[in-house]
Amino acid sequence: MSAYDRTAIQAVIGQKLDGQFQKLLSDHERPIQQKLFALKHLCSKAEKLSPHLAGKNNIPAYQCDDLEYVYACAKQDFTDKAEVHNFTKKSLQAAQLRHGYASTKNGNSALQSVLILLIAVFGEALINAAFFSNAHMVAGPTAALITSILISMTNIAVCVCAGFFIGRYINYGVNAMDGEDSFFKHKRIRAKLQFISFIALMVFFHATVGLVRTQESIKAVNHSLSSYLEMLQTPEAIFLILMGACMSVIAFHKGVYGFDCPYPEIGRLQRAEETSRQEVQSAFDFYQEEITAYFDTAEKTTHSPVEDQKKIVERYNKAVSSCLEARRQLERAVSDAESQCRGKLAELITAYSCISGKEQSIPVDTLKRMVSFEKYLNIEIPAFQSAPEVNAFKSELLLEKNQAVKRL
Repeated sequence: MSAYDRTAIQAVIGQKLDGQFQKLLSDHERPIQQKLFALKHLCSKAEKLSPHLAGKNNIPAYQCDDLEYVYACAKQDFTDKAEVHNFTKKSLQAAQLRHGYASTKNGNSALQSVLILLIAVFGEALINAAFFSNAHMVAGPTAALITSILISMTNIAVCVCAGFFIGRYINYGVNAMDGEDSFFKHKRIRAKLQFISFIALMVFFHATVGLVRTQESIKAVNHSLSSYLEMLQTPEAIFLILMGACMSVIAFHKGVYGFDCPYPEIGRLQRAEETSRQEVQSAFDFYQEEITAYFDTAEKTTHSPVEDQKKIVERYNKAVSSCLEARRQLERAVSDAESQCRGKLAELITAYSCISGKEQSIPVDTLKRMVSFEKYLNIEIPAFQSAPEVNAFKSELLLEKNQAVKRL
């Protein structure tokens, strides 16, 4: 109490009552001070439990800055592979310009071509087996099928190889700027001679199959003019020849277009360009998996600290609740003490007035100013804190991950 306040009180109640008034205040202040001390002790305990002071339980921060090494490696890797891809792409464009071949990469599937050829092999084999078995040329259906499969496989395999190694070179360099150059011309001439030889071989092969059916003998086949005339008069032999020729054309066409680019040099460069492009994509996928693995690990390692931090916040908030309860008790104690002290002071002044014969009354506002314990309520209570949630950190990690992939 300041000297000014004390002088004002003495002026109201008189100097003789001042000592009793001070004792009255002291008696009512002592319980309040005890409750204030208990409240400060609880606040101190709560502050010690504050999550900001629990450094060992801090949640680790995972940010894109931690991936700088990955970005540095990715940048160098992308640069190298992009240069290789640009080189192969320019080489392909230069070859297409020189050879006059502007077609894109081969869109045919090798697996699809193999399946079609297998169907052709077994289709021709079944037809041949039916004719051979019907003519009683073999011991039974199984022998007829085995013999027919051998004939059909020979036909298809030879035609596919001829299409791949001969057919693709027949028009080699025809549309090139220097198409009459010896480099292109010699390959075309050689391919045409090989193609004529191949045609002669296949004519002989199919004619032999027709003679086998006409003469109904596999072990000995007579190639003569009369045999060929007789073969032309046998419908089944003609059917076998035409069927075999159709299969040969299909196989030859697949050999040219089914497994690679019809233009030999372009196909090799197309494969190189496709491989280099896939390597760029594979590098991107690799570094993207590195970033994904980093944030997956971050998510796993964040779960436990978040739960620990959550428990710390719960204990802290529980301590803050105890502080608030103690603050409410302190407020009730202050209110009760003020009411009781003001009542006793009023009784004391009234009793003194009666004894001294002096009538003295104190206004209510003055009495409130004389007896006030509000100063004990000027204490700051720690604030509640929200508990961290795992899903919130997962959302933050997902945002960081998307930013990292975008930067990549």
